Amino acid sequence: MAETGQGGRSDITGLFERAMAMEKRSEKCYFIYAQYLDQLMRDAKQRQEAAAPKTAGAGRANSQDRLSGRSRIPLGEDQPYLEILPLVLTNYGTSVQCGTHHIFESLPRLLTLWFEFGSQQMSSRSTSVKVRQVCTSIFGTINSLANALPQYAWLAVLPQLISRICHQNIEVQKATRQIITRITQAYPQQALWALAAVNKSTVYARREAASEIITSAKKHTESEEGKALYGQFAALCDQLIKLCNHMPPKNVRVLSAKKECAPLVRMLPIDVVVPISSMLTLSLPASGRTEKSHKPFSDSITIAGIKDEVGIMASLQKPKKITLIGSNGLEYTFLAKPKDDLRKDNRMMEFAGVLNRLFAKDPASRRRNLYIRRFAVMPLTEDCGLVEWVPHTTGLRHCIEAIYTAEGLFDRSKTNHSIRNAYEKWTDKRKAGLMEKLLATFPPRLHRWFLARFPEPAAWLAARLAWTRTTAVWSMVGHITGLGDRHGENILVDATSGDVVQIDFACLFDKGLTLEKPEMVPFRLTQNIIDAFGVSGIEGVFRRVAEITLQVLRTHRTTLISVLETFVHDPLVEWTHGHRTAEELERGNPQAKDAMATIEGRLTGTLLGVSSSPSLPLSAAGQAHRLIEEAIDRENLGQMYIWWMAWN
Repeated sequence: MAETGQGGRSDITGLFERAMAMEKRSEKCYFIYAQYLDQLMRDAKQRQEAAAPKTAGAGRANSQDRLSGRSRIPLGEDQPYLEILPLVLTNYGTSVQCGTHHIFESLPRLLTLWFEFGSQQMSSRSTSVKVRQVCTSIFGTINSLANALPQYAWLAVLPQLISRICHQNIEVQKATRQIITRITQAYPQQALWALAAVNKSTVYARREAASEIITSAKKHTESEEGKALYGQFAALCDQLIKLCNHMPPKNVRVLSAKKECAPLVRMLPIDVVVPISSMLTLSLPASGRTEKSHKPFSDSITIAGIKDEVGIMASLQKPKKITLIGSNGLEYTFLAKPKDDLRKDNRMMEFAGVLNRLFAKDPASRRRNLYIRRFAVMPLTEDCGLVEWVPHTTGLRHCIEAIYTAEGLFDRSKTNHSIRNAYEKWTDKRKAGLMEKLLATFPPRLHRWFLARFPEPAAWLAARLAWTRTTAVWSMVGHITGLGDRHGENILVDATSGDVVQIDFACLFDKGLTLEKPEMVPFRLTQNIIDAFGVSGIEGVFRRVAEITLQVLRTHRTTLISVLETFVHDPLVEWTHGHRTAEELERGNPQAKDAMATIEGRLTGTLLGVSSSPSLPLSAAGQAHRLIEEAIDRENLGQMYIWWMAWN
């Protein structure tokens, strides 16, 4: 009835209340009711805010109460949108108290609404009785929920909470810090890794807030072992930061940890978990109920040692390949990266984690086992950190060049020079001709890599299917988030399964459009990628999975925006232009807000393609078709930067 508009609010509310009376512990009932009320509130807010400018010229007496949404414009019986908010929060909160099936949708949305209300309250001068009543009701709901929910439930939204530790509303700020302190006290191994970068923030207020939270959690920890962990973790972080930023002598490819990182070696073993996905990813109760006795993490694997050999990567920043030895005797490899804001990579992996849960709930994506391969990313400061090494993977460029070399089509000393000449001598403004010339020189051959790597027919078919599906998922997700710089070394292929693994998310939020040579394609869909799909090419599996992925993204856009909104309040270094105050950051960064608006437009199907203007919304299938056409357009490919290698 709510979706088709066949009943009034009172009729629909009555049906929800009857359902909840019959099933008092039904998470689904409360969640769907909260979504219904949430939609009512959004509609009312849109109407009432649209009506506000009409009264602007009538003077102060006729101005709209910004907080309550009331206007002198007659709205019939339209209830001020803010009066609906307490009921929305109560039902989202009750939903989480009853079960965990919708926790990654309910809790992020609840926090978003609460944070927005707190900011709105600060900017409003309204002191009406109704506004005070709404305020009291909302803070009562949050405080009640903070006490009622087990701490592992709050772990699901820890990044969102951390991003708002300097909220401009003191009451919101205080409650947020209290919740994070309790989480840290209950799960210090996971929370301390999440707080590491904030604890080293260049913004004084954020750094002090994180320090205050950690100090308070340590103070309320009863055991001496537990208290010692906080000091051990701080010392470990300091040594890892030094390792990341250590600049080795020129042409050195291997370092000795015992010589170059002696303090780090001496402090091991240490009672800090190895920062891998399995140790940091929240596990929810199998029953789907919110059980207070549930243990969200398996037995801890702590850091027992470090291998002496530290590899130095060939890139300009000299990242180091280190291997930590776990308390279980296994080895865990990481890349220690300097001069890189890994918060982008970290948030992309958080986004992927939420997406994987949404894929698992959707029937069409679950049947096809759609998912994104994740790896742990641990920012230690705003410009360095650890990245979990993904084993058994090879760069796409290396796979393609190996085949071309074997067939005599590629010689590094000659071929790259001839390609550069072709680009430099091409004078025609029409770049499609350049692409046609290069494509004739380099025929598609990636299918041969799959044949050689997976000689057994069933394994080959499974790998080809995995390649096609994961490419389709990443293509759509990458476009929605504005992911660029997808050259052949940032796309990896798992040599054991055929899965695509994407790395290095430095070029996020359409940064590719600001490069000297702007990126003209929404994602990488070059001839060799299509060649490995099989005889159907972009039709069949690839197109269908792209449509399903877009449909899941669009259906859950509110949840996904809530996950990404942390960038608005804890923005990237490249967006901040020097040391800004916590108050400035809390008000939001214009570039971050523009990025969120673009993502929202893509999730509604109104922003289509690269650098496009808003249009009438397309269906998921129509949007997928438009994006695929842009990605394979030879004119667009011809305008890409030469060493993006659009011919590969």
